[in-house]
Amino acid sequence: GVRVDIDSQFGVYPTPKLVIRFDPIDELTLRASYGMGFRAPVFKELYLRFENASAGYVVAGNSELQPESSQAANLGVEYRPANWIWLSVSLFHNAIENLIFPRAVDAGGAGVAQRFAYVNVASAYTQGMELSARLRIVEGLSVEAGYALIHAYDEENERPLEGRAMHRGSLNLRYRHPSWGFEAAIRSSVFGERPFYEESGEEYETTIAEPYATVDIRIAQRLWEHLTLFIGAENLLDAGHPEHLPMQPRSFYGGIGGNL
Repeated sequence: GVRVDIDSQFGVYPTPKLVIRFDPIDELTLRASYGMGFRAPVFKELYLRFENASAGYVVAGNSELQPESSQAANLGVEYRPANWIWLSVSLFHNAIENLIFPRAVDAGGAGVAQRFAYVNVASAYTQGMELSARLRIVEGLSVEAGYALIHAYDEENERPLEGRAMHRGSLNLRYRHPSWGFEAAIRSSVFGERPFYEESGEEYETTIAEPYATVDIRIAQRLWEHLTLFIGAENLLDAGHPEHLPMQPRSFYGGIGGNL
């Protein structure tokens, strides 16, 4: 296939892609793909200014950003030995030009918020491996686990990409009881150590941020045919760091949704 982006600000970008799939037996699927990609900076990356006073940081847009372009190659294997289990492994390599990336541009200080801005990294790549497994424990209850080993490298500055963890894991649980109209989901992720750099002229100092984990929970109960009550929590472990992990603190929500 071929996708064509026509952008009033950045021009016309055709991005072809080729995908091959082969099923030697019913339980086994082999995949291979190669394609090009294009991503124009979105409005918030260009112009938005977001301030989180409680966490002490500001994220500013950059109107000089250029669009990303990339080339990606993937190889994957999926195996379904039974209807209650699904296994997957994939290898990938992505070469990226003008990677859009949030970077600390001012460390801040007493009474002054730390400032982040979106910048372009002229040349970078990510490559690695992903493992996934999905199991149906009992009727309505499923668990999905994943692990990713990712080498992300900034070729422009000849160093690992800032803020990218080499190791990442996930564990998700979901339970559905259609006759009761009940649904519950727990999503958790663990991220390994990440490098950060403080520039000083032509030199820089490297800081290694500690691993962190996030947990999100959502519970929903259908009250009537077209009405559902839901509650949930995001970032339940209250992960976050004003310098190395600016993110929304622990929060809770709830509401009633309906459909016709």
